[in-house]
Amino acid sequence: MKNFRVCLLASVSSVALTGIAAAADLPTKAPPPVAPPVMSWTGPYIGINLGAAWNRAEFSDLGNIGAGGLRYAFPVAVSDPFWSPDKARFTAGGQAGYNYQAGNFVLGIEGDVNWVNGKTSATFGPPVVSAAINATSDMNWMATLRGRVGLAFSQVLVYGTGGAAFARFADHWGFASLGANEFAKSETRNGWVAGGGVEYMFARNWTAKVEGLFADFGSTDLTVLNPGGQTGPYTTRFQHKVTTVRAGLNWKW
Repeated sequence: MKNFRVCLLASVSSVALTGIAAAADLPTKAPPPVAPPVMSWTGPYIGINLGAAWNRAEFSDLGNIGAGGLRYAFPVAVSDPFWSPDKARFTAGGQAGYNYQAGNFVLGIEGDVNWVNGKTSATFGPPVVSAAINATSDMNWMATLRGRVGLAFSQVLVYGTGGAAFARFADHWGFASLGANEFAKSETRNGWVAGGGVEYMFARNWTAKVEGLFADFGSTDLTVLNPGGQTGPYTTRFQHKVTTVRAGLNWKW
């Protein structure tokens, strides 16, 4: 009987050890895959941009209205505007804003401030004018405050934008022989701006964009009494439209 119990115990132990070894050899279950992070456009952001700005200025010599439209520097046959510079200038700045995504629709607001290397000069001589004149248009900076409405296709956002624009202009012109600018005006002007762009979210917190904006700052008149020894009040008009194309990089959180 004793030998029987020993043999039975040995058999049970052997079966238990065999089961444990077999269980150890079974393949382990792989952990569930980690879901990729959700790419959402919702949240605040801040960034930088650079590009080109075209300051299309228009200078007009309206002349002495009270003297039958007698112009100050140009023959009556010369059409107005007498000067319309439109050269690309470098611009760089920064922007900040906030987006809210609802389904595929993205609504947002953005403000930006850009420095503009916007100085352009020209000299006009006879027979176009009676004596040589110098003209300069300088755009120092531009800022906008805009709403944005777009459609998101996963990591790509296509949007339109529009709002208010502000810029600093310094315009002047006059006879070179007098050594002074008879007509000179420096001021910060406001207008409207509209445009659109494409933005790409290449990482959860980083986006890159390309956009184009058109801003219209309207016109402003300047009247000078007896400029350069002429008799009577003479008026000139300055007008500005600005087109900007730029690329930007944003960090969102």
